Amino acid sequence: MQATVETTHPRPGVALVTLARPHRLNAVDPPTDHAMGVALAALEADPRVRCIVITGAGNKAFCVGADIPTLLPHLRENIAAGRDDPQFCGVTHRNVTTKPLVAAINGAAMGGGLELALACDVRIAATNARFGLPEVRVGILAGAGGCTRLPRTVPAALAAEMILTGEPIDAQRALQAGLVSRLVAPELLLEQALELAQKIAAGAPRSVRACVALLRRPRFEELAGALAEERRAFAQVLATDDAMEGIRAFAEKRAPVYRDA
Repeated sequence: MQATVETTHPRPGVALVTLARPHRLNAVDPPTDHAMGVALAALEADPRVRCIVITGAGNKAFCVGADIPTLLPHLRENIAAGRDDPQFCGVTHRNVTTKPLVAAINGAAMGGGLELALACDVRIAATNARFGLPEVRVGILAGAGGCTRLPRTVPAALAAEMILTGEPIDAQRALQAGLVSRLVAPELLLEQALELAQKIAAGAPRSVRACVALLRRPRFEELAGALAEERRAFAQVLATDDAMEGIRAFAEKRAPVYRDA
């Protein structure tokens, strides 16, 4: 079976982690979710690596979030059995790595894909990128940090519109809102992301680690209570009949019929 997460070392001090499911727009199924955490933990233990770039395979998507027909039933089962772990792709709720994470957003970053990007330290995007939290359209909510982090990253009114409608924004709007730090032509994105990562990797290791810890404090330690509350809401909504209808409708490619059940 082909790996769904690939790790390479394209520059001195830099590791590149690629979500490798381009046929599914890099949607995250349970094995991919697990593989991301394993890959990042391995890079944390590798003294050669000082900065990590995360991207998606292909030229259409960074990550469109959960593979809905597989990951959401898996999470629902875990929640019902009392073994829910809110950590998504190894980054959203715990610091698996102390090394800087650069998201190279090479297309659509939707749902969990946007949550993955929001948990990274630096985000740069291709000019054709799109960003959204469409979970409300399938009867759930963004429970891996989306409802918590997005309003603290972009203006509150924009975050509310994105969360409540599920409508995405384009790359230019994302840049204006401060969601990403720069836009790059798609064919140049990975090269620029690796150059940026190499500059970070060239810094004094202790200084970089200290800066990363300070930058992450508002996104992890100070948000711990809000993230836990978000996950409780996610678990409650995922257990509803409407959530199951949303999952079925997505798989059957039809409009869902919600009954507030």
